[in-house]
Amino acid sequence: YESNTLMNLSDLRWENRLIIINEPVNSNTALALMKNHITEINERDIVWFIINQNEALTNYSGTLSTSFISKAQQKYRLKEGTVTLIGKDGGIKSQQNRIDVQTLFSTIDAMPMRRHEIRKINR
Repeated sequence: YESNTLMNLSDLRWENRLIIINEPVNSNTALALMKNHITEINERDIVWFIINQNEALTNYSGTLSTSFISKAQQKYRLKEGTVTLIGKDGGIKSQQNRIDVQTLFSTIDAMPMRRHEIRKINR
């Protein structure tokens, strides 16, 4: 495997927050939302995945292993149409059944680790 092949979500722990949109009603809408908020997403170290059947759209720069999607779906018991926010510690922070980026961002911004990051930036 090449070093930038992502095997597991745990490979991103402590580096990134994750948003997993599992089997959305419309993946094009989900993709447009993610692309429209690229600045906020990058500021918050978010890697997102839009999973649709056996494919994943993502802003992750490397490639995903062939078992990546099924491992993620099993590990977090992802239901169809759910939007799951996973913190840098690997824990589930919220699960919604619609994509509400503002709520996701405010949930992230309320996290102690994120507040610490903001203080560091503003110094």
